[in-house]
Amino acid sequence: MPKWDISVDAVRGVLGKTQETASKFEDAFTAYSNAMTSAASSAGTMLPGAKPKSGTPGPVAVALQEFADKTFDDLRYLPARAAKSIAGAAKATDAYVSGDLDMAANAQHEAIPEPKLPPVKADGSESK
Repeated sequence: MPKWDISVDAVRGVLGKTQETASKFEDAFTAYSNAMTSAASSAGTMLPGAKPKSGTPGPVAVALQEFADKTFDDLRYLPARAAKSIAGAAKATDAYVSGDLDMAANAQHEAIPEPKLPPVKADGSESK
């Protein structure tokens, strides 16, 4: 049987750790959103000591909101890309294992039949 070129157990271990880390995206995004909201509400207005009117954000809050809006799709991309990469690596590893097992089975299957020997001529030499 051919020797493995990769350590399947090691690959699967890394994929498990990666999946575990990727599963924390939602918590991180919630914390990010809460921090942005807190920063925006703490930013105040343009006038020193003035309290913002209800629903009237100051320029820093507006800038934070613009930043959040423009980076929203980038943040949504991270878990989607991670999930797709993990799934692709797992599928490739499974195909690698399957392919190696298929090659081993083919080699074993080819070894089962009796060898075909060329006929021998009357003078003892092999016919070709």
